[in-house]
Amino acid sequence: MGYVVVWGQLLVLGIFLVSLIGKVRSRQAFREFVTATGTLLAVGPGRARWLGLLAVAAEAAIVVLVAVPVTASVGFALAAVTLGGFGYALVRALRREKAAPCHCFGASETPVGRHHVIRNLVLIVAALAALGATFAGTPGGVEVPGVLIAAAAASVCVLVVVRLDDIAELFRPVAVRR
Repeated sequence: MGYVVVWGQLLVLGIFLVSLIGKVRSRQAFREFVTATGTLLAVGPGRARWLGLLAVAAEAAIVVLVAVPVTASVGFALAAVTLGGFGYALVRALRREKAAPCHCFGASETPVGRHHVIRNLVLIVAALAALGATFAGTPGGVEVPGVLIAAAAASVCVLVVVRLDDIAELFRPVAVRR
């Protein structure tokens, strides 16, 4: 179970770090995120800014908590709850048929879609699996080769999640002109 924890730490850390950097890399990036939040949740600018700051604070806390082995379980739990909140926002936008980009990982022109909701559900399951593994303990500890494999797997997963819009675009039907 120790390798599941390591994988989960690196996965959650990578995803939330990229997401956090995408939102706070510039004032413009944060403004775009806040605007997208307001559009997706149908709230005014003041409330959207407050929710944007809350999201950034939660993401920063998750990065710190997951990076420290003693607090990783709290980080995994917070990640699952935060992803649930983000998922709620996405579902709400889809039900209102708001085709706005989510700016989940920074600048994006891709409108919110079902694949974003599925991504969040998969990430919630991953965070909960890692959380469960923290309670299972690590009999015998972990060894370097296993950690390297867990790190490689987590890196691939982070890359897929961060580039999901590009991957989904590859599988969209192409309109043929006649």
